[in-house]
Amino acid sequence: MLREFYKDIISQLSNSGIDSAEIDARFILEERCGITWSDILSDNSKDISSEQRELIKQDINQRISGKPLSRIYGEREFWGLPFEISEDTLDPRPDTETIIDLALGRFDKSASIDVLDLGTGSGCILISLLSEFKNARGIGVDVSQGAVDMAEKNSIKNNVQSRIGFINGSWFDVVDGKFDLIVSNPPYIRSDVIPNLSAEVKNHDPILALDGGQDGLAPYEIIFSQIKNFLKPGGIGLFEIGYDQKDDVMRLAEKYGFAQRCVHLDMAGNPRVVEISCGDK
Repeated sequence: MLREFYKDIISQLSNSGIDSAEIDARFILEERCGITWSDILSDNSKDISSEQRELIKQDINQRISGKPLSRIYGEREFWGLPFEISEDTLDPRPDTETIIDLALGRFDKSASIDVLDLGTGSGCILISLLSEFKNARGIGVDVSQGAVDMAEKNSIKNNVQSRIGFINGSWFDVVDGKFDLIVSNPPYIRSDVIPNLSAEVKNHDPILALDGGQDGLAPYEIIFSQIKNFLKPGGIGLFEIGYDQKDDVMRLAEKYGFAQRCVHLDMAGNPRVVEISCGDK
């Protein structure tokens, strides 16, 4: 029966030390068989073909080896939207949605704002923002051409391509103009820490999107030293940080003259986003 098959998948995953075994089992069944949670609850007798069972077996083995399901299926949900990912892009994570929440509290949803996303990756932050701000326009920059190509694809997938553009380049080097909102989830992990990360991260997320240099602060130094040239009066910057970087990033913001600066927590209560502003309009 379906419920027994579901429990068996959970058992295989949990016995291998995977904490998200129940969620992963549901995801696998939905992806490979179109089986919903309602089907499982009702113990639906829906047939699972031998081909589907073989694919599920392969998925389980890959998941046990440390590969995230988002990498197996090439897609991840972010802010309720579907995003394709590749070896060139970071796997979007729920903590990053804090940036979208904060932006919604800073601007009217009908505002015609200009948004810049530095290190755009899959485009998940910028595309999610434009899905909420229907009159906004955005530019995403990434040093990886593969990431730019994927972000463009995701903009079409989420129907915001007419209001968005992507550029291959490094930080502000390829940017012109000024913006109401500048966002980024930059690489912020210290180089010496990367070998100790989980297999899911170090073996599947691109190093370019992880390595923040010797102290993990290199991207913030670049961004904070130049951002005043690209923010409109009254504009703000929202930047994801590591859970232990609050004090260091705030010191950098002070170093570059941002008197208006603060740190926001994610849903787990960890420091997650630094907000800076150049002042009133």
